[in-house]
Amino acid sequence: MKTSDLTADKKKLLVVSLLGLILVVIVVIRVLPGGGSDSVAVAADPGNRSLLDRDPGLLLSVASIAKARAEKVYGGTDLRDPLEPLVRASSRPVSPTSPQVSQAPAPIALPFMTLYGVIWDPDNPIAIVDGLDLRVGDKIKGARIVKIEFNNVLLSYRSKSFELTVD
Repeated sequence: MKTSDLTADKKKLLVVSLLGLILVVIVVIRVLPGGGSDSVAVAADPGNRSLLDRDPGLLLSVASIAKARAEKVYGGTDLRDPLEPLVRASSRPVSPTSPQVSQAPAPIALPFMTLYGVIWDPDNPIAIVDGLDLRVGDKIKGARIVKIEFNNVLLSYRSKSFELTVD
């Protein structure tokens, strides 16, 4: 994730937090006796109880909802696929007494992903890969978008180049 994305996420979080705080302040002003435009009518009628007197947990409920919405930040572009196993099972177990046999490194394969389409703009093209809108420089499943062309996307994964085409 880029540092500009992090600062944008922090700005969004700050704005949502401030909106939640403003909402709580407005509720407190409107509900407490003496607040709002109808405060004279509330004060004149002693039988009329404020909303906080009837339900004191309301303010806490509104505050907890605002806090939960502010904390809900998800940027799942660089996360591991939860369906892939953490450790791949080897075809045969290695015994500790057997000598280590050097094997040729396995060829690097691009993780499975599908290019659904390209929103073409010569200045700022967007590739739709696995349902995500990606631009040049973005990462998906460890691969970085190098170039977006009209019908394909060039990726760099573990120092190798790969090409995705629209199926």
